[in-house]
Amino acid sequence: MVCNDKKQTAVVECKQLTKVYKKRLAGQSRAVCALQDISLSVGRGQIVGLIGPNGAGKSTLLNLIAGLIFPTEGDVTVCGHPARSIEAHRGLGYMPEHPAFLGRYSAWATLRYHGELLGLSRQAIDTQIDKLTEQLQMEEFIDRQCSEFSQGMKQRLALATALMNDPQMLLLDEPSNGLDPVGIVQLREFLLTLSQAGTTIVISSHRLGELEKLTSDYIFLYRGQVVSFGEIIASSHAGQLRVELVSNGHRIAEELLPASKVISASDTELVIAVEYEQEVPDIVCDLVKGGARIKSVLLQKEDIEDVFLRLYEERN
Repeated sequence: MVCNDKKQTAVVECKQLTKVYKKRLAGQSRAVCALQDISLSVGRGQIVGLIGPNGAGKSTLLNLIAGLIFPTEGDVTVCGHPARSIEAHRGLGYMPEHPAFLGRYSAWATLRYHGELLGLSRQAIDTQIDKLTEQLQMEEFIDRQCSEFSQGMKQRLALATALMNDPQMLLLDEPSNGLDPVGIVQLREFLLTLSQAGTTIVISSHRLGELEKLTSDYIFLYRGQVVSFGEIIASSHAGQLRVELVSNGHRIAEELLPASKVISASDTELVIAVEYEQEVPDIVCDLVKGGARIKSVLLQKEDIEDVFLRLYEERN
């Protein structure tokens, strides 16, 4: 995964990143390679979806970028600074998959505490809490104890905590967990607003349909390695054209379409491979001119979930 624009500044950059965990099993030490030789960069204002099956290394990669663990080999920089440095932490916000808070603290006290850890002034903390409370619609529970929170409330507070320092880089691990449909839409709109303002966002999520509404940039991890699938994504923007006919499908396919374009043909239906959406009107026009009596036309496109499943099945 690289910046879309070569002139664009890389906010996060990983070079030949490897992480090996050593575990003891039955009294013996065993090495487990979670990530192997990962190199990637993400530019300013990008939203990138981090996807892959369970155990692929997604959480390990987020933890390395956040500076929570050490790499076995390689380097990670955030905003031009080593991932575990104070400078990197100042430019980074991290929302874990399972946020936990002290139950006797209110949301307001939790945010104030994190603001103090960040070294913000009292005035800056109060201003930031007021802003985030409004942006994330936390007015109803800002003064309630965290022990009373639903999962959705915890998610909003975790996101607010990650945003206390107005970070340039935001790491989100399953941010829509526990949110209702309205909350998911609100989260999407909020993240798009942050991105337009220049915040770089990396989202690890199994909700591929929701990710597709946020971005077309993905990092696909499989067994600790990045799988390149940019060309597959580009081709999936077209798809298959299903044409329902009154009759004579076989004859029409033979006489009017190149064999390479015909995926399947029956007397009443043609399935045609389409590279670009712009082809569809010309294809339909040529069929009609050739005598085809068309009842309906449907363009079916692969979404990111289809691509994910295809890549996964190819590797299994």
